[in-house]
Amino acid sequence: MVVKDKLKTLYELQQVDLKLDGLLEERGDLPAEVEELEKKITMLKAQVKENDDYLKKAVVRKKEIDKELDDVRKRIDKYTDMRVKVKTNREYDALSKQIDNSKEKLQELHKELENIQAKEAVSSRDVEKLKAEFEEEQEVYSSKKVELEELVSLTHDEEKRYVKEREKFAQKIDRQTISRYEMIRKATKGKAIVPVVRRNACGGCYNVLPPQRLLDLRQMEKIFTCDHCGRILVPNEIVEETARDV
Repeated sequence: MVVKDKLKTLYELQQVDLKLDGLLEERGDLPAEVEELEKKITMLKAQVKENDDYLKKAVVRKKEIDKELDDVRKRIDKYTDMRVKVKTNREYDALSKQIDNSKEKLQELHKELENIQAKEAVSSRDVEKLKAEFEEEQEVYSSKKVELEELVSLTHDEEKRYVKEREKFAQKIDRQTISRYEMIRKATKGKAIVPVVRRNACGGCYNVLPPQRLLDLRQMEKIFTCDHCGRILVPNEIVEETARDV
């Protein structure tokens, strides 16, 4: 594709992109609000699940601790009874050590149980709070989503037509040029390609172009960008031809 045709196709592509931008602008902040609400709802669901999972595990662990406590108490009773009947100091000391170890285990289990119960209370409060917040956010999200869907449906056919046009123009241009165009467009809030305006200035930043650059542009042998704003420059001939083709 010769440079003139490439510039014309790029300019036509931008005209379609600007129309698509206009449709998106009509939706305002609604798409971003819906996306943020989706993220928040996902986060709340994860937090509710995390707390619910902990509460379930806590119930299981408390039962295990109750059984362990019962087993340790029985061991203490058993060692205490045995200690009364021993005949040597060595046996007495060994059993005393077993009793002391078992009592330490009892303390550890009681402490673990207290920690679990404290965390359970916090998790239970958190779950209730999170579920209430989730329901509120879900209600707002549902309302906003319906509103957005209604807005999208109003311009669905128009948007579909523009997307199809965009694909038609984009397919004619090499990938490297398209990437360059999209990068500039992103950096310049939508307008990557601008014509020369009054007093031989860049149509993007309005800085006056050097005479040699103006001459190079008219020859259309290469794609040039503005030295100040980085936008792709097109001669007015391209703009006029595109306007006639519409």
